Amino acid sequence: MNAPLFPTPLKTLLNPRSVAVIGASEDQSKFGGRLYKTLLQHRYAGTVYPINPGRDTLFGLKTFPNVAATPDAPDMVIMALPRDKVKDEIAACAARGAKAGIIITSKFSDSGPEGLALEQDIVATAAEYGMRLIGPNCLGLISPVNKLVLCSSPALNVEQLIEAPIGFVSQSGALMGTLFDRAHGMGIGFSHCVSVGNQADLELNDFAEFLIEDERTQVICSYVEGIKSPERFVALARRAHAAGKPWLMVKAGATDDGSRAAYSHTASMAGDYAALQAICERENVVLMDDPLNMLSLARAMVRYPRRRVRGVALITTSGGGGAITADQLSHAGIGLARFNEATRAGLAEHYAEGQAANPIDIGGRKHDGTEALGVVTAEIALSDPSADLGLMVLTTAPDVPGLTRQLADGAERPAAGGKPTLYVMLPGRVAAPARAMLIERGLPYVDTLAEAMDMLKAWKSWSNHQPADTPLRPAGMAVTQACAQGALGEAASKALLAEAGIPVNQERLVRNAEEAVAAAAVIGFPLVLKVASPDIAHKSDVGGVALNIADADDLRARLARMQASVAQAAPRARIDGYSLQAQESGELELIVGARRDAQFGPQVVVGAGGVLVELLKDIAVLPAPVDAESARRAVQALKVAPLLGAYRGRGALDVDAIVDAIVRLGWLAHDLDKATQGRDFEIEVNPLKVRLQGQGVVAVDARARIGQD
Repeated sequence: MNAPLFPTPLKTLLNPRSVAVIGASEDQSKFGGRLYKTLLQHRYAGTVYPINPGRDTLFGLKTFPNVAATPDAPDMVIMALPRDKVKDEIAACAARGAKAGIIITSKFSDSGPEGLALEQDIVATAAEYGMRLIGPNCLGLISPVNKLVLCSSPALNVEQLIEAPIGFVSQSGALMGTLFDRAHGMGIGFSHCVSVGNQADLELNDFAEFLIEDERTQVICSYVEGIKSPERFVALARRAHAAGKPWLMVKAGATDDGSRAAYSHTASMAGDYAALQAICERENVVLMDDPLNMLSLARAMVRYPRRRVRGVALITTSGGGGAITADQLSHAGIGLARFNEATRAGLAEHYAEGQAANPIDIGGRKHDGTEALGVVTAEIALSDPSADLGLMVLTTAPDVPGLTRQLADGAERPAAGGKPTLYVMLPGRVAAPARAMLIERGLPYVDTLAEAMDMLKAWKSWSNHQPADTPLRPAGMAVTQACAQGALGEAASKALLAEAGIPVNQERLVRNAEEAVAAAAVIGFPLVLKVASPDIAHKSDVGGVALNIADADDLRARLARMQASVAQAAPRARIDGYSLQAQESGELELIVGARRDAQFGPQVVVGAGGVLVELLKDIAVLPAPVDAESARRAVQALKVAPLLGAYRGRGALDVDAIVDAIVRLGWLAHDLDKATQGRDFEIEVNPLKVRLQGQGVVAVDARARIGQD
């Protein structure tokens, strides 16, 4: 057995000196035939070794019965063999000295434990010789800058590959081929495209790292189903940001809250996707919903590097189209540029009163004979300092191609400052020549307003990113050590919060009416009464909460009703007693919580609380610990944020106290993660009552589960 070799860098693997095609054929109905022909068709400059024991030549090249018979060890081998033959073939290729292999075959870890075991065995066999593997269950790779096509998709049956500095890594091979096909039709090219499949050896992070370092890639795109190495992903996201390379991502499973039953709202709302989303927002990896829009945005970012999108100059051929677009921009949180007096005056020379503003309806021109009105309009609008981007919405018109060209010419005049433009080509065949012109000039376009909004929202998100500050532990907050495991009652949960410096209300645990009346004399009325049970997560659902208890007689009556209600609704629940608490007032109720995500570690949740939790689903998720400014931005982005300001004669609320509670909860989550050595936990405060500015917040209900399901 050969000694293990040092793994070959991906830069070499994506530009191999030689490729062996195992199962090469001239029969285009076979995988090996399609792949072999496509590899030759795109003029790969390296040496090709067709492996076929039944032929002497294929398309004029000498064949070899097996890899052992090739004159030199191939840098790369690719195969689509029956599953039971893959291991032996990989062993032979590794022993021959092949540096890398692509396994197209499926039914490995994607099919169950038996396939997983075989997959791991194959990886181990290759690793003994330093051979790296892509796949299995993948569609190969396409590297236009290296004229290397190791993919059998019919999308590769094109005369010439389009080269562009966009790298794409996909966990779906079929999606990679489909997007390549659509992108090629829109004039969008790539530096490298890789289908990683099961990621048995080389994985998404490996290729992301390569694209970050690749001088021929400016924008990174990825389609992700699962992240194999979360910590490495975070580190690479930071490297991409530092390198000035936008990273765009579409993640499958955005609506999956995880398979584990929710102990609390915190767990159910801060699911796997929300945890990833929080990390991506912090590191400026831009999540998008549609993979084709992702590629369209990548083209725009390549055309206009480091440009930021905030204010939009909207130029359209339809008043109705302009109004609809303005509405959609507003719904997407994207503002129209506010033209200054000079811009409005310049437009007023060409447009009727009311049309010389934003949006600009070219149909509202003063003079039908104005020559090259599109050129003048685009130049004036984009020269305005408040305009970051020109959005050109084209409808059917007498000369759509000519007007589109005019707008493009005007946007490229020096006075326009080289600002980005995006063309929305709403017509069908009428706009086909205009699309061809935009493709020829490398200008980004889409066919629907929905596509445009998806792109612009993502571009604005990237533009508005604010790096997080280093989280600072609040002065005097001690490090929380390991505590009781399992489900904690309300009293124990509040004690944990109080230790972290989060205000909680006064309470006593009582078992009967006599104890309750005695405790009430100490706490004082009005009071709140709650059932205390580790088996009841949502007390109000079983009649386990009573508010506004005014006096001792009311307390006795309410306790009796609660005992009866809980006994009927939850007869098997263990009842530890009843929590008698000071009733605290507040102007707004929030939920704050913390949990440990299985991939990305401790997270903090903040959102609309009380009875609005499930109705509004208005939450933000932040990686813990969290800095104060990031916490403040998250609070201010909530739907209920307007209620934090002065409202109808009521003063502003204590946002500083909310932020302090979030920061402290974040450090508590961080400490628990360390103390429990990465075991699962959840903490939830609902509601956190928010008072007027300067009067603080108070946690009046809490639950926690630490270290156990």
